[in-house]
Amino acid sequence: MDPKLIFAKTPIGDEAVRQSTRVVQRSLRMVLVQVDGKLTVAELSAKIGDPRLVEGALRELEEGGYIAPTLEAVSVWQESKLRVERLKAAAVSSVAFGTRSAPGDSRQDASMASSFSTFGRSRPPAGGPDANGNEPATERNERGARRSPLTIVAIALVSVLLIAVAILLFFPYERFKPGIESELVRTWQTPVRVGNVQLKLLPKPGLLLSDIRIGERGDSVIEQVRIYSLFSMLGSGAHILERVEIAGGRVLADHLAGLSILAPEAGRAPAQALIRHATIERMTVVAGPLALGELNGDIKFHGNGQVEKAALQTVDRTLRMEVEPGGQGPLMKVEGLGWRPTDEFPLTFDSLQAQAVLQKGKLTVQSFDSRTLGGVLRGSWLLDWSRGLTMAGDAKLERLDCRKVTALFAPSLALEGDLMGSLRLRGAGSNWQAMWGSAEAVLDAVVVRGVLNGVDLGEAARRGNGSLVRAGSTKFDRLAVRVSIDPRQVIGRDLTLNAGMFTAAGQFVANRERQVDSNLLVTMQTSVSSLTLPIRVSGTLPNLQAASTR
Repeated sequence: MDPKLIFAKTPIGDEAVRQSTRVVQRSLRMVLVQVDGKLTVAELSAKIGDPRLVEGALRELEEGGYIAPTLEAVSVWQESKLRVERLKAAAVSSVAFGTRSAPGDSRQDASMASSFSTFGRSRPPAGGPDANGNEPATERNERGARRSPLTIVAIALVSVLLIAVAILLFFPYERFKPGIESELVRTWQTPVRVGNVQLKLLPKPGLLLSDIRIGERGDSVIEQVRIYSLFSMLGSGAHILERVEIAGGRVLADHLAGLSILAPEAGRAPAQALIRHATIERMTVVAGPLALGELNGDIKFHGNGQVEKAALQTVDRTLRMEVEPGGQGPLMKVEGLGWRPTDEFPLTFDSLQAQAVLQKGKLTVQSFDSRTLGGVLRGSWLLDWSRGLTMAGDAKLERLDCRKVTALFAPSLALEGDLMGSLRLRGAGSNWQAMWGSAEAVLDAVVVRGVLNGVDLGEAARRGNGSLVRAGSTKFDRLAVRVSIDPRQVIGRDLTLNAGMFTAAGQFVANRERQVDSNLLVTMQTSVSSLTLPIRVSGTLPNLQAASTR
């Protein structure tokens, strides 16, 4: 056999590859699969690794009509196409007279499979079609009479299916837009515009609403709403929507506070669309200059369409919320774990539990209990964004770590100990940073078992009048002070420090440039006497000096 000869599969060989029953012998089938009209006999032998087996298999396959040299294979394929066309024409003619042969008849396939010789010349098998591709009349009539009713039923079913698909694809779904917008206006209680309404078949058939603008100026935007209960939107009366998906967007907190489905049931207009379950993905909630994004979650509804409970969480799962309808506004239960309100806010809550009420223009945190800065912080907080941004809060401090507190709010003040007390906080500004920059606070603080680094008051008292002591540290058992904080300065009044036989009392002032000026009355007691000296502490944090002024 010429090693440069190239073989290609005939139609019989191509069919034999797909139907393993045609070529059962393993060696023949292995060689037949490798024949692709590109590899020479030598290349096939090298690929399979057995030249004798390859050449023998090629001869048997060629004799059986499964393969042919490349030039002859082209003629075999052309002859196959012509024969198929003649058989189709004969089948159409037979249907007209009720004598069409059954599609996929095994005898017809066999006749086609055996009608080609090694070199592509046709040879009609016994009992099969003649040279023109026509079957015996008796056989055609029997199969046509037996198969024609099934064919008619199949054609009818396919026609109905095609009509249904055409209706789904070409139905003018934009006709739903006015009714959808009207229902959304009733729900949001503000103008709503829907950009586009269309059918989506994947991943599941449903109606897709896109570019939904909420509010007079379209301040709130929802990217997509997918409704899966497509046929429930047809007809009159209330439409039951079993599942709705809301994906992407930016919604103002004021618009959420005005949702009718989060309001008490009394006084609400009857809904035309009742949602059973909704999912939310990648939703950002904006309260003034603040943004809480991206939120994912689920919403469950009562039978009357009112929200039963909405469960939301941030993408990183550091904050979780449950929202329920309330008389004054939506009620919120918040849980946080390692949550930081914004990148600009320096405080991270190790854990947080809070209850709040959302109203138009403000969020009232009725109570919160958090662990942060090594201790516990409890209280209430009000954030109002109706006119700029304002806040007001009251909190109780329990055993906060002074090192963490000062590192965060006053890095130049090196104070150690456990901080306790109460805090009142007020602030206003055009944005988050401006609000905190203008904040004013009053802190009634008590620090126990602490150290004040930067000055040694005891050494200054022991040296007496005129002595100057720089640096050092003062250990104490208890330090109490009332601190007033404003954008310009920090003032400490009613300061008392107790360190066993050593006590101090007085006040201090510190400005934005970290300049400190303090006047203290220091008393040192011994078993036989008591010494009281006025001491002035001054300098720039963290470098301070103490001197007796007597």
